[in-house]
Amino acid sequence: MEEDFCFRCGANLLFSLDSNNIFSSEYEKCGQGYAKEKGRTLIDSRKNSSFAIPLYSIIFEKGKVSNQKINQIASTYLEYDKRYIKVLIEDIDEELTNPKRKLTNFHNMIGTEEIARDYLKRLSIEIKNRLK
Repeated sequence: MEEDFCFRCGANLLFSLDSNNIFSSEYEKCGQGYAKEKGRTLIDSRKNSSFAIPLYSIIFEKGKVSNQKINQIASTYLEYDKRYIKVLIEDIDEELTNPKRKLTNFHNMIGTEEIARDYLKRLSIEIKNRLK
């Protein structure tokens, strides 16, 4: 089984069981925190969380997200481990191709579903372009 790694810096993670029977870890080097279900890998436990981080950036957007903001957000993902970026892009592309959830339910977003999906599509394209 593949070891769990920090999405930001790529370091291997060590988890401890918390009082809610969830394994948690905080990697001190970069301050990134994680939680996973017992018997599952971090990637398998992510459920909707791969969308949570990029959608957090547009909680209050009431209109189409500007190209400038998408460029700024995309640049922050270049600092993340390539394995996480791969999973993020795959999850975004899968959701855009075969919608399974209402994206505006994340973080109780103010904007519309159309704004959220347009943003994720353009963000995915921008990240892919920067990785070429």
